[in-house]
Amino acid sequence: AGWGGGMAGKEGNPSQPSTGSPFSTMPTQLEDGLGAAMRAIQSVPGADRVQAGADEMALAGAQKFNIWVTQGGLNRLMTENCPVKSLISCVVGGGGGLMLGAFLAPFDSVGGLKVAENATAKETAVATLRQTAAKSSSMGRTFAVIGAVYAGSECVIEKYRAKTDMRNSAYAGCLTGGILARSGGPLAMCAGCVGFAAWSTAIDSFMHSGAGDGMMGGHK
Repeated sequence: AGWGGGMAGKEGNPSQPSTGSPFSTMPTQLEDGLGAAMRAIQSVPGADRVQAGADEMALAGAQKFNIWVTQGGLNRLMTENCPVKSLISCVVGGGGGLMLGAFLAPFDSVGGLKVAENATAKETAVATLRQTAAKSSSMGRTFAVIGAVYAGSECVIEKYRAKTDMRNSAYAGCLTGGILARSGGPLAMCAGCVGFAAWSTAIDSFMHSGAGDGMMGGHK
């Protein structure tokens, strides 16, 4: 009876919440443990000097960075560092290609939208989104490659020649066009070289003209 009564006492009120869970005090124990660890670290001899030294290094680094930016370091990094220029042009070109592909996708007569005549509105919308995504992705990759190759090669050529003129644009355009047309064989590479060189020279010439200066706010 005593054993049965003990069991009944334990199971008599199942709705009463249990207060003996080992997880109930875990947040408090974790907080106490972290507090004790921090106090132990702070009590180590020289810890305050280490913290002060770290703060001084962080402040000195921030001051040096501000001086570097003020003296045009960031501008030089973006305009004179060839890998950085190539990366920036890759990102800008890829973004422009994505937007241009999304705009031109509805007018694509070659790889245009192909759906069944009895397709529902949902199926047509899904097919349209897929076609737009494919067109944007393709043009984004193409323009990203163009931007990266052209900007990187122009920067390297300019540093090698130690001159800034339209020949750099022509050489970089020729190299870019040849690389893009490499799958078509030597003749296609030659045509791509000539075409991109002419296009690059024309764009560079326009940007250095009066109209180009006006578009850029009068700054060369």
